[in-house]
Amino acid sequence: MTKYLCYIGIILSPILMRSQTEYMLEPNTVDTLSGSPNNNHFIYINQTISAKNKLFLFLPGTFAVPFNYRKILKHAANLGYHSIGLTYPNNQAINSICATSVDTTCHSRARFEIFDGIDRHIDVNVDTNNSIERRTLKLLQYLHINYPSENWEQYFSGNQVNWNKIILSGHSQGGGHAGIISKIKQVDRVAMFAAMDWITLLNRNADWITWNGLTPADRYYGFAHQNDEFLDFNNIQITWNNFGMNNFGGMVLVDTSSSPYNYSRMLYTLELPDNDSTKFHSCVVADAYTPIDTGIPVFSTIWTYMIEGNSNTFSLPNISTFVNTKAYPNPVNSILNITGSSCNNYEYSIYNLQGQKVAFGYLENTSVNVSNLIDGLYFVNIQNENSSKTYKIIKE
Repeated sequence: MTKYLCYIGIILSPILMRSQTEYMLEPNTVDTLSGSPNNNHFIYINQTISAKNKLFLFLPGTFAVPFNYRKILKHAANLGYHSIGLTYPNNQAINSICATSVDTTCHSRARFEIFDGIDRHIDVNVDTNNSIERRTLKLLQYLHINYPSENWEQYFSGNQVNWNKIILSGHSQGGGHAGIISKIKQVDRVAMFAAMDWITLLNRNADWITWNGLTPADRYYGFAHQNDEFLDFNNIQITWNNFGMNNFGGMVLVDTSSSPYNYSRMLYTLELPDNDSTKFHSCVVADAYTPIDTGIPVFSTIWTYMIEGNSNTFSLPNISTFVNTKAYPNPVNSILNITGSSCNNYEYSIYNLQGQKVAFGYLENTSVNVSNLIDGLYFVNIQNENSSKTYKIIKE
């Protein structure tokens, strides 16, 4: 009898994984020379996951604090990364500071002062003790001293941050800082959410966007909402093109695509924000407004793709021609039944969100035993040589 492969791809959202450690540390506790703001840094690590030995460092948007972005911080930790949401001086919007300027260096001078504390801009007042660079270093040193078994020491050498081991990310102003830091430091990856530096009077990007920096051009990823209430979406596209992100594929609407999104670096959405339908700018990553489905962020697979890139992402096929198949019961406790298709004795594979195959075998009586999976949301994909269909199920 001819066998057609029928894959059951089961993807676990890592936001549900257990055994995660959370630290909340005030900057003044970490470094006695630190001033304001003194809102908690948020730190996450999950030592039950195979360590990636890279740090996910996230910079909040203007006036925001790490508390506002715990979902993506936890998500990164559950992928195996050390994860930090950093508190830094962000009470001035860079685009507002430079709103009436025709100086193409306005944005870069303001951002560099916030990064290293060296005086460059009359409207910014950040010293070395409160700079992003020192706050990152001091936090890493503190974590190493107080939690030596967690391997935080790999991210600094003496009094220097090992930027090459850092996935640098941020929202809005924080995304801009991630972008410019990557020009002068070689980082592992740059994930920018709703970020853009634009000179309105000159109708162009700030100077630094087009610099040839130390971070390779293929490491930049951007995600934004087409209806962003603060940023002109056309200018976001220009910004991404000036980063060189268009050299790796066109823009992709994530709502109608699946990972790896045609390997694009330029991603956008039309999803409605949660809680307030006007908060398009924040919904791509901020906890209060990012869309949630059955307790899981809708954008979690986008976050994984931006953090990890192409190589570790399992892609679900887009074809859906198994029109008569059903997956039940849903929610499921132990046995998931697949009916309406002759999948008996077909091969199945089970993957986690990182794309790792965690189990495989053959369907018996068109069913698969999922009792060993932890409770949470999964996606089940049925695929033969020519077609596929994806179901969303809840394991409880």
